[in-house]
Amino acid sequence: MGTKPLIVVSLEGITPNALSCYGCSWNSTPSLDQVCAGGLIWDRLVATIDQPKQVLQSWLTKGARWADPYQNLGAISLVSDVPVDDLGDHCFDEITIVPVAPVSEDQFPCDEAFETRFGQLIAIAIERLKQPHALGAIWIHSNFLAQCWDAPLTPKEEPFADEESPETFDAEDDSLRTGVLESEDQDWNPVSNENIPLNAIPPNFKIHPDDDPDALPQWMDRYASQVGLVDLLFGYLAEEAESLDARLVFTGISGFRLGQGKAFGSSPSQLRFADVHLPLVISGGGPLRIPHLTSGDQLPKILATLGNENAEHYSCEQWARSRSEAQSIRITSNRSRAAVISPEWFCVIDSDGEENLFLKPDDIDDFNNVARLRPDVIDSLTTLT
Repeated sequence: MGTKPLIVVSLEGITPNALSCYGCSWNSTPSLDQVCAGGLIWDRLVATIDQPKQVLQSWLTKGARWADPYQNLGAISLVSDVPVDDLGDHCFDEITIVPVAPVSEDQFPCDEAFETRFGQLIAIAIERLKQPHALGAIWIHSNFLAQCWDAPLTPKEEPFADEESPETFDAEDDSLRTGVLESEDQDWNPVSNENIPLNAIPPNFKIHPDDDPDALPQWMDRYASQVGLVDLLFGYLAEEAESLDARLVFTGISGFRLGQGKAFGSSPSQLRFADVHLPLVISGGGPLRIPHLTSGDQLPKILATLGNENAEHYSCEQWARSRSEAQSIRITSNRSRAAVISPEWFCVIDSDGEENLFLKPDDIDDFNNVARLRPDVIDSLTTLT
């Protein structure tokens, strides 16, 4: 079998905690689930730096050499909504940058999936895949999860489940546009879903004990709408990949906090595991889950291996090795004095000097800080920094 064309989708601000293929019970991602059913999924891929721009540059640089196996097939293409100046010494033959304006308070979610920022990127990518001239690889990157929540809002319940659905809808009716029905005993506010705004500005905030307890689930619903958009559009891309017999890769360059460490958003002030825990799903070669701790720096090598027709995607020897044999990973961060993750522990010293130690992979949400109980582990791990 020869080298297959490669399609990569990478996102800033994507957390595995919101993907059903990673065990999420409150959000469904069927398109990704379908790819995982016959593909590879990395459970513990970790970024070695908490700055998304630098992670992306390290992957896309010519020196990473991920594109080498695909250059004989055709052009290496990029479709993105980040400035090309942010990419550094890249390896692309074709670059399409979708210009975007800063998000304002009066910008609201789109009505249709392909009107969104990410939808435009996928539409451009699909059009490129349909063109007759050869393509070796196409990389689609977006930061919309961190910059612009423009996914259509969808209700959690069918609004007409208990009554006959109307044949026509009033296009001016905001309740149908947003998926939130107007109540007789509640004044309708087009920019608020009871406790949170409905504009396209992504949230970044600390969680306090006196906060409205209903606000966090509503913010999680909003994030689920964004991830649902990703999964929907990824499904269209998967169909195109199947018709081209192309390899499909889904990953992230930074995580997203959904309440872990008493914070919500893509850029909290203190570093936690959710900020650097990245998804990685690859079509074909499975089904296989890779439980071992893996450095995000390995992604270019993984992509290059996919293009080597004589190499195993993930060998039996690699999978069978003990999880404890994985190397500890030092994380570079401007939000902490030191941060290291090992197969068994995640240690982070906050910028104010507070020590944090969490058992991994059991304590996935950094809930139980055992730093005072295991100072020996902290001393051992911080020597690696």
